[in-house]
Amino acid sequence: MKNILKQLESTNKPIYVELTDEATGKQFLADAENAGFRFEDGVKPTERACARIMVLKNDRTICYAGAYGTMAFGCNDDGRICIRYQSQT
Repeated sequence: MKNILKQLESTNKPIYVELTDEATGKQFLADAENAGFRFEDGVKPTERACARIMVLKNDRTICYAGAYGTMAFGCNDDGRICIRYQSQT
């Protein structure tokens, strides 16, 4: 999560995060919550389910990518950063 936070601080681009399995997704949501992220409606990440692709914004909000975001994840575009999440624990 530290590398993601550094990237968010140095850019204004959203970060699309791929979660490869449910265990990784749960760890990501816990890590995001510990880093101060919330959904736009204020709900803590661990209070919701993860999706295969999640988006982090530099205002410390988290959201689901949805169908268009999932397609965008697979495209090469300088307008977003796409990573595969790996827990540091």
